[in-house]
Amino acid sequence: MSEEIKPDEIVNFLKPRLNARFKMWLNICARCGLCADTCHYYTAHGNDPKMIPSYKVRFLREILKKKGKVDRDYLQKVYDTVFHECNMCRRCTLYCPFGIDIALMISLTRGMLFSQGIAPEGLVKAIDNYKEFGNQMAVTDQDWVETVEWVEEEMAEELVGLKIPIDKKGAKIMYTVNAREPMFYPQDMMEVAKIFYVAGEDYTYCSKPGWDDTNLAMFCGDVSTSKLIVENTFKRAEELEVQQVAVTE
Repeated sequence: MSEEIKPDEIVNFLKPRLNARFKMWLNICARCGLCADTCHYYTAHGNDPKMIPSYKVRFLREILKKKGKVDRDYLQKVYDTVFHECNMCRRCTLYCPFGIDIALMISLTRGMLFSQGIAPEGLVKAIDNYKEFGNQMAVTDQDWVETVEWVEEEMAEELVGLKIPIDKKGAKIMYTVNAREPMFYPQDMMEVAKIFYVAGEDYTYCSKPGWDDTNLAMFCGDVSTSKLIVENTFKRAEELEVQQVAVTE
């Protein structure tokens, strides 16, 4: 985590992203508090006023007012709020009389923090893995394919003739998984293989990046990596000429 805070970088990150919609939301909030009871953090913390959704986005307004000239202690407070006091469920937006999307503003604030090197360590590591390996668990292409083949061998003993296709062109479905499955829970893949076999479903796995259907970069507001993850899946689907992509996450 970098110790130096760069105000110019903060402003340069926020300015092009603060479109008319964001500016309107920041200006029209009446602080009416109707969003309070919709937030599970608010109710779980004894109706603490600091947990009211409309109060949580104050940081965005303050940072803009200060033109990014804040210190690391201040950004730590922002971090504690946007990463640990809101999970962007958007329930508050449903009850806001103005339709203000608090979650979207929280996401923007997370992205700003990420641009300054401030984000949960686990998420940062996962993002690095997506960039290098195409999945959050740093599973290599070889290990992924070998895991699928091993699952097939294990299940073939129970269901004679069971096959798990990899890179089958023209299949109806390209099936994707949470990368934690091949790493820790291959039994989940076994159960799916049973279902597809009994149902006679036409499906396939892909051997290259695109099979991991998680997108943890989204939780850091890292749009570029989020886009890369989705593009990997679409690219594999187009290469294999499948009709559908099954996203299980």
